[in-house]
Amino acid sequence: MPSKIGPGGRRGFTLLELMISVMIVGAIAVLSIPAFSSFMLSWKLKGEAQQLAAALRAARSAAVMKNINTVFTFNPNDRTYSYFEDNDRDGARDSNEFQSATYRLVPQVVIAAHTLPGTSLTFGPMGNTRVDGSLTLRAAHNRIKTIRVYGGTGNVTID
Repeated sequence: MPSKIGPGGRRGFTLLELMISVMIVGAIAVLSIPAFSSFMLSWKLKGEAQQLAAALRAARSAAVMKNINTVFTFNPNDRTYSYFEDNDRDGARDSNEFQSATYRLVPQVVIAAHTLPGTSLTFGPMGNTRVDGSLTLRAAHNRIKTIRVYGGTGNVTID
């Protein structure tokens, strides 16, 4: 509340009113920090899942557009993933074959599990895969996002 008109006809707040307002704002901030931290962690997990799915879709698109195989690889220990264009279809990257950037998950997110037979997945010239499986990302408080790749079609979804 504004104080009464003071000397010289000025209006304003008393020091006590300002201190109470600052304490109320501070209490609200302290109470909202846990919720904000939880929101940020969920946001990072969702973003990392979307980026990983985008890399899988880019590998699939490159295979279709160039009529070649592409191999998506990931390393759960390093929390990294990338893909390369396998022009000679031998499953190994040669020096003349394009490799995408290597992506690294943020420190709060890990590759917790996968149901693929190994740590790579090959997309054929039609965008298909021989196997299906999933990669599960986990953040603190056991929040998870699962990226699924469907065998036969190579379609990629996030659960």
